[in-house]
Order: sequence, then structure tokens, then C-alpha cells
Amino acid sequence: MRRRILLQGFVAGFLHACGLRPAPAMPTATVAPVPQLSMTVVNAAPVTTHQLVEVVATVAPAPPDRFDVAGNDLWVQAVHAQQTLRVPLFWYQAGADGATAPPGEWRGRVQLALPGTWQLTVHHGARVSTAHTLTVAAHATARGVIRTVARGFAYADDTPFLPIGLNLGWSTQRGTAVLDDYARWFARLAANGGNVARIWMASWAFGIEWDDTPLGDYTARLPQAWLLDEVLRLAEQHGVMIMLCFINHGAFSQTTNAEWDANPYNQANGGPLRTPGAFVTDPTARALFARRVRYIGARYAAFPALWCWEWWNEVNWTPIVDTDLAPWLSEMRDVLASVDPYQHAVTSSWANMGATTLWQTAPLDFVQHHTYQNDDLVRTLNAARIPVKVVLKTKPLLVSEVGLDTGGVNVPSAVEFVHLYNAVWAPIFLGMAGSGLYWWWDTWVDPTNQWGVFAGIRACLRDHDYRTMRPFTATLAHAVVLGLKNDATVLVWIRHADYTARAAMQAGAQLTTLPADWRHQCVMAEWQTVTLRGLSDATYAVTIVDTLTATITATSDCQVSAGQVTLPVPPFVNAVAFQLVRK
Repeated sequence: MRRRILLQGFVAGFLHACGLRPAPAMPTATVAPVPQLSMTVVNAAPVTTHQLVEVVATVAPAPPDRFDVAGNDLWVQAVHAQQTLRVPLFWYQAGADGATAPPGEWRGRVQLALPGTWQLTVHHGARVSTAHTLTVAAHATARGVIRTVARGFAYADDTPFLPIGLNLGWSTQRGTAVLDDYARWFARLAANGGNVARIWMASWAFGIEWDDTPLGDYTARLPQAWLLDEVLRLAEQHGVMIMLCFINHGAFSQTTNAEWDANPYNQANGGPLRTPGAFVTDPTARALFARRVRYIGARYAAFPALWCWEWWNEVNWTPIVDTDLAPWLSEMRDVLASVDPYQHAVTSSWANMGATTLWQTAPLDFVQHHTYQNDDLVRTLNAARIPVKVVLKTKPLLVSEVGLDTGGVNVPSAVEFVHLYNAVWAPIFLGMAGSGLYWWWDTWVDPTNQWGVFAGIRACLRDHDYRTMRPFTATLAHAVVLGLKNDATVLVWIRHADYTARAAMQAGAQLTTLPADWRHQCVMAEWQTVTLRGLSDATYAVTIVDTLTATITATSDCQVSAGQVTLPVPPFVNAVAFQLVRK
């Protein structure tokens, strides 16, 4: 090193003696990144209709804000002779552990509904990548996105969709163990005829923005986002459709499951809001949530297992008033539509029924009811229909949360099961759009293996278009008789009058010691008859179904004359179902 310094000194001295100055040092050049825009399709061939197609994009120079879906002007375009889709790209990182995850990348997801040739390109402003040609084959069974139709639901090809399932809101596991839970739950649900689940993007589960993230920066929550990716993939494998809820009430509540003190929107935590009620009116908060909606829509809208979006769980536990909520619902619906070209159904929920005016006026595709009580669900759910009769002429009603007690399962399992059974059967036969979605999935339904409750309702309604059926009632001594009918099919559910949770509690309380295998059994010991009226005259094939085991117990024929028929009802325990199919 000393020899180099001496040489430098000699050269400088020589130049000075000659009256010359050394040349100034050349500035270090900043090398601009080579502009690049290209894409790779992740999917292996063959690709079929209504499949998730995923692309990885290389973008240089990259947008500076990875989560500004609207401002980045970065999207994937899929062009077919009959359709064009444009979907924003989003920032993606694989893995449930952010510390060990591989580097992130830009991804885009599309669901292609038409068979044939598609041209896929990635766009960044005016720049366009080289096109990728994708040949899509028609899938034999995929039916497309679920829509609301009259008082029910149907796939894009008009195949009826009857929601039967429960809440699977979150897993208490950590990391990839979350996926073990969902794989087990989905498998057991599907094996017993269930096809829907409701999941929350709560702070402790799949939420992508909370106190560990700066507002609008979801980097720290990319592991949760990846887990939700994988949950949706598992749901698709098992044929389970997901209602995805954006916001749980506690995040903006100071009274009920309150999380406001930890909420990053709280001014005390550096956020823009002094009070939680301002969330839907404050311009900064609305812009930040719209940013989150765009990211969620870009990331999840193309998943085939996505059934619908839900804005709020039980928003009336927050101080947000309906007059402020209404314009927010309209604004966010437009934001979501900009990143969901498939136009999935959108809903929201209130504790109990909430304000009926918003069910009519807000851009919500179906109505939700939540109920926790120990009365006969046939009676309470029928009463719940009264405030929304006008809405029900145009929108489906779903009982999307139901339980015996908001505090947990605090009664013998056999009592809780009676309520679960009624929650599955009663809503459908009262003319609602699906089974009730029970709560307590992880603390009771799964640990005590109550999954079989769904098999009977699926067996009874399989292959019948319930959307065209009208509810009716009939009379039978000491029983509840509910039916559904159209010109071709009549379905009848007969339940013992005492097969309710309240009666089960009373029966259990009369026992000094409750045996471990005790069940609430309501026996209809004698043959009876039931007369059904308002039917179409014809000969019908009659099938009697055990509602608990889903087995056929008897078959016969009957003749409907002058619009009515009298059927013999055999002795039964708890409940029985009849199917009458026109011959």
C-alpha cells in the first residue's frame, strides 16, 4: 500500500512541475435497470375452463409501491374471441413464515370461462409483454361462478346451488398446521354432503392489515395471505365453496369482542380515526380500505372455491350507523367490482336481522340472519322472515350464523345436537336459501364428530331444484310439518314437536345422572296420516328418508286428486322426510 501512495505522490509532483493538473476523477455511473416485462404461466397443461390460471410476471423497473393495485397500472389481460378479462397483478410471497420465505414476485390470477384459445399478456402502463397462447379445454363438471337467482343460488350454467355447511371462521393453529385443520374440516364436511363454509379475515387469522403492519403495507401479513391461498385451494379440492368476510365487528367495536384499542386505524396507534364510527366516513380511512379491497380482490377473485364476499360480520356491534354505512357499501361495491370481473355475489351481516331498509336499498345480493337462542328454531326463524318479506321476493335469505349460546357449548352435547339438526333442516323448509351455518366448528362440531348431520338434508334435496319450490305447511298431531313444492316435486319434513333444544334441556334436567350416551329421543309410536294440499294432480313416486342416517326406509306410489293427497306416516323417532316425484 505504501509503494502505491509514493507512486501517486510522484505522479502528482511531476504533473505539478510541468504546470499540469491531474484529470479529475470520473464520477461513478449509475446503471439503470434494463427495462423488462415478461410472464410465465404457472399452470401445467392441460388447462380447463373455470380453473385458476396463475402467471408470474417479471417487471423492471418495478412499481415502487407493491400494494398500490390501482396506482401501479400493472395488470394481466386475457383475450378470447368472445371475451376479454383484465385483472390487476399483486405482490406475492410464498410460505407461512415470512422470515424464511423466498423472495416475492408479481402474480396475476384469472379464471377462464370459455374453451378455446386465449392470448395472455402482462401490461405496465403502455408497455406490453410478449403474448402467451393458452389452449383451454372444456371442463366436464366445472359450472362457474355462483349467482343469486330469485330466492336462491345457481352456478353460471344455471345448475342450482343449495348451500349446506357451517362456519369455519379460523384455525387456532399456527403456520402450516392451519392447513391441516382445514384439510380435515373440508374433507369431513364434503364426505357428509356439505358444500359451503364461512371464513373471516380477522386479525388473528387471515387478516392482512393490523397492528403489525403499517396501514396499506401488507408485507408482514403476506404469510397470512398465502395461507388463505392454500385454504381456498383445499376448499376447491373438496368441492367446498367459501363465503369470505372482510371485517369482523370487533375490529371497530369498543363494546363487543372489542379490538379497537389495537386497531391501526385508531388515532392512538398512529391511524387517522379518533373514533371507530368514522371508519366509513373519513376520506383517508376509506381510501386505505379501498386499497385493501383492491389487493384482496386481485388476489382471490379468480379462485373457483370463492362463493361470495361479505363486507361485515355483525356491523351493528360497532358505532357505525346505517346512514353512514349505506354510501360506504355503494362505494366499496364499485371498488370491488373493478378487481372482480367475475362479479361474485356480495353481502353483509348484522346481529339478528339488522336494519331492513339497507337490505332493500344497499347493493347487497342476499340477506343474512344470525341467531343464538334455545327456542324452537322453526318458530323463531319463521318469525325472522316477517320483517324482510318484501326483500325476500327478490333476494335470498341465509341463516349464516346460528348457535344455542353465544358463550359456547355449555349444555350436554346431545342437547346441542338437537339445535344443530334443526338449524340444518328448518331454514330450507321455511323457504330460505340454504341450511343454517352453525358456529362452534372447532370446539364442538369437529371434536365430537357431528359432521353426519348434513347427510340427511343432502340426500333429501339432491337433484331437486329448490329455487322453484314454494314452502307450505300441513297438520299432524304433536308434530311440525313443513314442505316445499313445485309442479314436479313435493318434499315434506315432519318433526316431532318436542325435538327442540329447549325440550331436550328439560328432558336432561329430569335425570339424576346423565349417561354419556344419552340422546334426546322423541318417539312417534303410532301410525298417522297427513294430508297435503295445493299439489298438482298426478301419480307420484313416494320415498321415505331417515333424516339422520340419510337412508331410504320405504318406497311406494300415491295419486294426487283434486290437488290433495293423504299419506300414511309410519312410526318414527325425532323426524322423517318424504319425497314425492311426479311420474
